[in-house]
Amino acid sequence: MFEPWRRLPALSLKQIQYFVTLARLRHFTDTAHRLAISQPALSSALRQIESVLGGRLVNRTASAVTLTELGAAILPHAERLLNVAQASFDDMQKIMLDGGDGTLRIGLVPSVGSLLFPAVPQLLMQYFPRLRVEYHDQTNDSLLTQLDNGQIDFGIGALDRSVPATLEIHPLLEDPFIVVAHRDDPLAESHHVPWRQLIGRDIVLFSKGNVSRLVTALAETHRLNFTPRYQVDFLETLYGLVRSQLAVAILPQLYTTHLHDDELALVHLQQPLLSRSVALMRARQGIRSPLIEECFQLILQNFQCQNRDG
Repeated sequence: MFEPWRRLPALSLKQIQYFVTLARLRHFTDTAHRLAISQPALSSALRQIESVLGGRLVNRTASAVTLTELGAAILPHAERLLNVAQASFDDMQKIMLDGGDGTLRIGLVPSVGSLLFPAVPQLLMQYFPRLRVEYHDQTNDSLLTQLDNGQIDFGIGALDRSVPATLEIHPLLEDPFIVVAHRDDPLAESHHVPWRQLIGRDIVLFSKGNVSRLVTALAETHRLNFTPRYQVDFLETLYGLVRSQLAVAILPQLYTTHLHDDELALVHLQQPLLSRSVALMRARQGIRSPLIEECFQLILQNFQCQNRDG
C-alpha cells in the first residue's frame, strides 16, 4: 500500500523516461534529439538512475548501446511506471477540464466481444455514469503485454503458456474448438468429428497467436500429421476460403457467435477435446484507483453470476 509520506527515491519521471527512450532507440545522439535535451544531460540522468538503483543499466561503446542484464530486468518496470503515470496525468487533466471520474481502459481480443457487449457498457453506465470507458481490441499477445506494462487496466483474453506470472487470472469459460466447413462438405453432415478426420484435408488457420499455438501443440502431442494449407490474419479471409470450398477452418467457437451464413456449417471437434480458457486478467502489482477496483469487481461479479445462471 502506498503511503504518501514515505520518502521516495531521488528519481524523477523524466529521468525514467530518458532511460526507457534510450533502451528503445539504443543510441545516445538519437535519444537526446528525440527528447530535445543535450547529450550531457542525458548522460547525467542515466548516472543518477544507476546511482540510486545501485547498478549499471547500459553498456556504451563507440557504435552501440546495449542493456546490461540489470537494465533489461528493470526496463519493463520502468515502462509500466511511465504508462501508469501518463494515464493518471491524462485522467487528472480531463477531470479538471471536462469533469467526470477519469478513464477506464479495457482490453479484449475481438473474438470475446460477445461477452462484453452490450452488457458490460450498460452495466458501467448504470453504476458509473461519469466514467469514460475505452475498449482496446487487439491480439492476445498484445493484450498480455499491455496488461503487464500498465497500458490498460484489465482485459479479457485467452490463457496459454505465454501468460506471464505477473498477471492476476480469473477464468470465465472454456471455449471449445470447432471446424467451419462448407455446407456441401461431407464434414457438415456430422455434429462432431474426430481430429484425425482432418488429416489430408486443406486447412485454414490463423497465422499466429494463441489459437495457432494451441492447435499446433495438440497436433504435436497426439501425432496428428496435418499442416495448414492457408494461414491468415483476418476472420473474413478465413471464412472466404471456406465459402470458396478451398479449405476447412479450425477456430474456437466464440469466433462464430455472430456468424449467420447458410453456406457454412459448424462442427465440434473431439477425440481429443480442445478448448481455450477465456479469462478476465489484470496486473497483480497494478497501481489502480478505488474506482477502477470497483469497476473490476462489478464486472467480475457480473460474469460469475452469468456462469451460475448458465
